[in-house]
Amino acid sequence: MTSAVPPKKDDEGDVEGFLEDILGFNYRSLRTFRDLVIRPNIVFRSYAEHDRMTYTPSLRLWLGLIGIQLIISVLWGGYGGILVTQMESQSDVSVANIERLLGASIEELSLPYGEAAAFLHPILVGSFTAFSAFLIGAFNRTLTWAARINITFGILTAGSLVGAILQIVILVGNDPTILTWMIFPVVLSYWFFFTRGASGLLATTRVGIIIKGAIFAFVTMALVMIGGIIMSLAAFAYAAMSLG
Repeated sequence: MTSAVPPKKDDEGDVEGFLEDILGFNYRSLRTFRDLVIRPNIVFRSYAEHDRMTYTPSLRLWLGLIGIQLIISVLWGGYGGILVTQMESQSDVSVANIERLLGASIEELSLPYGEAAAFLHPILVGSFTAFSAFLIGAFNRTLTWAARINITFGILTAGSLVGAILQIVILVGNDPTILTWMIFPVVLSYWFFFTRGASGLLATTRVGIIIKGAIFAFVTMALVMIGGIIMSLAAFAYAAMSLG
């Protein structure tokens, strides 16, 4: 009489499942991050071909990166700390006018402001930047809306990775003034990853790739800024109401 041999366990699959349960990421997510940075054209083509197995949907990765950026920002006081730092660079008259309008000091406003901004950031900024998918659709009308969204947030994910690295630089260097010029490398990253991934899919010539990449980068950053302004105004309104 022979005993049954238990089936061999898929150790790699077990580890991947464990990591996904704990961190919300799996090997496929990490591979998607890597390829978005190293060979975005392959990832974009995979999205265009409706391949749901090779790469993780980019919106999920973008939301994960936003969460990481929020965690990093907490290390220097979160959005409330950023608000105080930004106000310190303004004139006393400007700060006094804001405090008079809202009926509280910046220090008092910073905590409820930070809570609201952290909640609203992915909702408002994500919603506004999603409009960039219309540009992707204009560049290639054969793409489905799912592909347009995935390609859009694929570029945004790579750009957000650059933003997260800059946040770490700011934290390590303890120099919050870098925030004032952080927009420039982020815009450049949008252009860079667009041009790396666009060939044969969003443009057919080198000149077309460069021009379309510049259009995408500046329009997307404008949408990010609009979403950020609305987020900030809504967070201020919440903070003022919270303090009565």
